[in-house]
Formats: sequence, structure tokens, C-alpha cells
Amino acid sequence: MSYIPADTAILNEVALRLGNITTSNGYNNKLNKISRARSVAFTGHDLPAANYYHGSVVSTKTKYGKNNKIQFLIIEVHSKTRDEPFIDVADSLANDIVTGLFRSTSAPTVTDTPDITLGGTVQSITYTGHDPFIGQGQEPFCGSVVRFEVSYLNDLGDMIDYS
Repeated sequence: MSYIPADTAILNEVALRLGNITTSNGYNNKLNKISRARSVAFTGHDLPAANYYHGSVVSTKTKYGKNNKIQFLIIEVHSKTRDEPFIDVADSLANDIVTGLFRSTSAPTVTDTPDITLGGTVQSITYTGHDPFIGQGQEPFCGSVVRFEVSYLNDLGDMIDYS
């Protein structure tokens, strides 16, 4: 058997779903760059771009001995803006992230049926909100920080069997 950390498995699925955010799939934007836990700013040719990572992970034991976990997922999405109000761009980006995360990799268009279990990897994903932001300077940019709670159960500590 091959085991990877549950949190890594979740982030792997998030990356696949973010990769399906394209205008040909019916979204308002196409992500040019998708990074996991990036600490360096995106440059102009990268935009629109997304940076995703998890924050806190909370674990409690169920009465059946399994780990009931909540992972706080954070997705920062960035783009350029000059001609449109930054809040409109930020809201459009956040909407694409929420819709894209709730679509499976086999049914990724905006009109496909939502999947809140990441293909069965988790119990559910809950959208908890987003915060728009704006940057100034030579190349103005804007975006949103989009937040989710990911709930899952496992009985192997922090590992998921992917054999």
C-alpha cells in the first residue's frame, strides 16, 4: 500500500480542480499559474494566478476511534486590473474559485453537477467566505483570499491509502 498525508491528498485534488478553471469550461477567467504555498509574488505574465495552501487543521476523536478533521483551506487568487473596478474583478475571481473547487475533474464545467467530496476524498467542503484585496504601483493588481473548511474522517492517523 502507498500512503500519503491526508492533507497532501486534499491539496493534490485542489490543484487538479483549479487547473480546470478556464474560459472554455465556462469560467470568467483562466488561471495562468497555480502554485502551492508560494511565498514569492506573482509577476504580470503569471496573472491570473492562484496560490493555495491549508491553514490550521483541527482534529477530534469520534466515539468510534476515527479522527474527525477540519482543514482550513485558503486560496489566494490574483489578477491585473486597469479598466474594471477592482471589486468586480476580485468577486469574479472568487466566484470562479468556488465554482471550480465544487466541480470534479471529470465534470469541470460551470454547468456540471457539483461535487463537495473531492471525488470521495473528504466528507464535505464548505465555502466560508472571501476577502478582496488590491495592490498598487506600476502594475496594479487585485484579487481575493477565498476560504473553505474541508471535513474528513480517517482511522489511519493522518494518512490516506492511495494504492
